[in-house]
Amino acid sequence: MSPYNILVVDDEVTNLNALKRVLRREYNVFTATNGEDALSIMEQNDIALIIADYRMPGMNGIELLEKTLRKYPDTVRMILSAYTDKELLMDAINTVHVNGYLAKPWEPEEVKSNVKKGIERYEASLAQRPQETGKKTIVDIMLEHGMISRSQLDMVMKLQGSGRKLGEALIALGVISPDEFDKAVELQLIEMLVDLGYADPQDIFHCYALQLGIAYMLRPQISSKPDIAKLLPLELAYKYAIVPIDTADEALIVAAPEPLSDTLKYEIEKELGRRIIVLCDSDGDVKASQEYHNVAYMS
Repeated sequence: MSPYNILVVDDEVTNLNALKRVLRREYNVFTATNGEDALSIMEQNDIALIIADYRMPGMNGIELLEKTLRKYPDTVRMILSAYTDKELLMDAINTVHVNGYLAKPWEPEEVKSNVKKGIERYEASLAQRPQETGKKTIVDIMLEHGMISRSQLDMVMKLQGSGRKLGEALIALGVISPDEFDKAVELQLIEMLVDLGYADPQDIFHCYALQLGIAYMLRPQISSKPDIAKLLPLELAYKYAIVPIDTADEALIVAAPEPLSDTLKYEIEKELGRRIIVLCDSDGDVKASQEYHNVAYMS
């Protein structure tokens, strides 16, 4: 595997060159003395990790990292600073998801250790990305289908920023994984979109079905009955990869991309507090499909 690309940004050339010497044996190291040059480098190269000095003229480190956040979400961001006040660190974590902090004067082994951890986080982020199936996030699908506007999303993301500090701290402590944190962030974002009246629950579940790859013939049913979406909390839909479609008698009919085991089905029913009937794209779930038709004709 080719070495990962790392970008170091510092207006102090001496410090910049020293960091490059420490890291260049293991990584391809790009350097920039200002934010504009750094952004230009990122446009032309896949940067796995960026280290930005906080105190720079013009665009400071936090401002630079903030500009990289949306366009390069997988890139790991680290801040470099001689100023260790907690307020600065909290601002960086809340605003730009800083994944590491290097204090001046730094030690070579400390830099290597922090960068290694950052690269491991980058690799985990790439592994968790659903690149094999080309899946997009639910929010991406909502934007694509015009269910929400970019301005609405930007406003909600700003409101959401204060909750990221706790998540980053929990990841650092090993309490939750980056994947669990990202899923929680998306859930919170979606719930805020609903609370503000920007999105309807049934449309969200429709987008979730698109994300899961539920058969097209099932998709129209998802948004045809608005009250159905309320019967399955979104966190359970995420947890078990199921989408509510309809009800039959006392059962909730859900769509799934593949058949569910009896054990998993029981676990869902126990947590949901009602019986479920599972329909899926696979022909292997004939029993559930037949059960749905039997109950539907009886009701």
